[in-house]
Amino acid sequence: MPRIAFIPPRQAGPELKRAYAQMREAMGTHGPAIAPQIMQSFSHRPNLLQAAADGYRYAGWGGRLPRATRELVALLVSRENNCFY
Repeated sequence: MPRIAFIPPRQAGPELKRAYAQMREAMGTHGPAIAPQIMQSFSHRPNLLQAAADGYRYAGWGGRLPRATRELVALLVSRENNCFY
């Protein structure tokens, strides 16, 4: 059970809505306003959410490998680390 009370995109104020939109853009996610829980953990600090999304983009979404390959690597690393993300 999380100890941080997330602010979901539907309940976000203007600054947080902008941060969520920038996060989705950085992650290449389009469509409904959703946000992974790992990113919602920054919902009380939109400036940190933006920085985390930028870091996530550089670490996980940039480069030349296909997205499916990057996601598979992320999945395997998470599994190896016993991380449920």
